[in-house]
Amino acid sequence: MPCLEVIADTVEDAIAAESGGATRIAILSHYPSSGITPSYGMVARIREKVKIPLVVLICPHTRGYIPSHEDLEICLRDIDAFKKLGVNDFLLGFIDQSGSLNIAVIETIKAAHNGIHLHSRVIWELTKDIRKTVETTISLGFHSMRTSGNCLTNSLTNGDFTKNLQNISLIKETAKDRIEILLTGGITARNVETFLRQTTIYNLQIGRGVRTPSNSHSPVDPLKVAAIRSKQISIFEEHLSQSR
Repeated sequence: MPCLEVIADTVEDAIAAESGGATRIAILSHYPSSGITPSYGMVARIREKVKIPLVVLICPHTRGYIPSHEDLEICLRDIDAFKKLGVNDFLLGFIDQSGSLNIAVIETIKAAHNGIHLHSRVIWELTKDIRKTVETTISLGFHSMRTSGNCLTNSLTNGDFTKNLQNISLIKETAKDRIEILLTGGITARNVETFLRQTTIYNLQIGRGVRTPSNSHSPVDPLKVAAIRSKQISIFEEHLSQSR
């Protein structure tokens, strides 16, 4: 079955997401400001309250995504603390001065914490070269990546859904099933069918689309999670039946 990853920035969000049918929780704090590393206490409590897998955001602040030496030291210590809770999956989005994935920082994290599973945020979409970024993400050993199909050049023209679909197609073609791809960005129960059918990517990360009201300040609504999950499974099973 495809993955339905729901963004949670409270314990209550995580519980609601699981009850609605989410298969994974992406934990962070300060969702309205794009998200930072959650507290040890919150992750510990969510680990106690839900049974589905967790992926924890590692991002010390929202001033930027180019980490300083001190930022990196904080990240290494945060990962060490979360590992003691049994968490082994971490969401990263560090870039370098050119907007590309920060290979040096990611390699340092991997060397310090051998065996952890890395997952890529959508921040990588600041890249100017989609193919190169996908290949770099895979070569660095990331287990998954999230995309809305938006990229730097498309953002500069205020976005274009047709162009987004072209970018998603390019990402999928480049990845060739070597990494899990999750669709994200503006997905709701109303439009999820369109996204799934047009991209044929069935894994999802949902944030605002499962909240009531639909904004980053609101709590996760289990009924919205359930509605998206139902459509996701239905369309995926339809795809499987047509493939046989």
